[in-house]
Amino acid sequence: MNRRENVSVKKGFFLAVLATMLSLGSSATEVSQTEHLTFYYPIFKSIDLSVDKMPGSSNPNVEFCCEAAFTGQRLASFTHTNIADHHVSGGKWYQGYSCRANTGAFVWLDGRWEFMEKRKFLSVKPKCQMAFCQYLLILQGKQTPMWERMRKNKTRYRALCEKDGRLCLVESRKVVTLEFFIRCLMECHVTNAIYLDMGAGWNYAWYRDDKGNPHEIFPESKKAADYRYRTNWVTFYR
Repeated sequence: MNRRENVSVKKGFFLAVLATMLSLGSSATEVSQTEHLTFYYPIFKSIDLSVDKMPGSSNPNVEFCCEAAFTGQRLASFTHTNIADHHVSGGKWYQGYSCRANTGAFVWLDGRWEFMEKRKFLSVKPKCQMAFCQYLLILQGKQTPMWERMRKNKTRYRALCEKDGRLCLVESRKVVTLEFFIRCLMECHVTNAIYLDMGAGWNYAWYRDDKGNPHEIFPESKKAADYRYRTNWVTFYR
């Protein structure tokens, strides 16, 4: 091998290593905090609604995964009709049970997302890759109506949000009222937010850091009695 070929081989190897490093560095979940909230920003290429079985950390293509829509009953086997309202998984529509608490929907298609009212989602039935219905908290920068009996409910809350043109998952750092959680989201200039199912068993989630290592959120939830009854998860893919 002459000197020019040797330089070319070394250059090619360097570029390949650099491309790999950049690829790994661009696949992660960024985490930041305020006094009351934790923000998770998955760096992703696609989103889907996983059903029946939660994607595990052995899948290297998953960046973030957490519970999405409500589950109706604690059933021994999975059925789409046990997920609250109609939903889309893998580009296919499925019928769920009618849930009065759900007021909104989240839709994903070809790199675009939309938060919308549930009545629009059910009437238009938009063509999409994934979608689910949930309780809408904020739409286009405005807080949505809140049922009085939910206002003072206390728990650790989680929502799928849009902030500064980016999607993120936002959690309260401690037990708070729903009213306070939404106020914190508004003060952080979240423009869209839809609730994600929480509670013992349902709040388990995991994400991947920039080194590819998985991190669990509420790992103790795996020991909860309701953990085995979960049905669906919003999943971000690299």
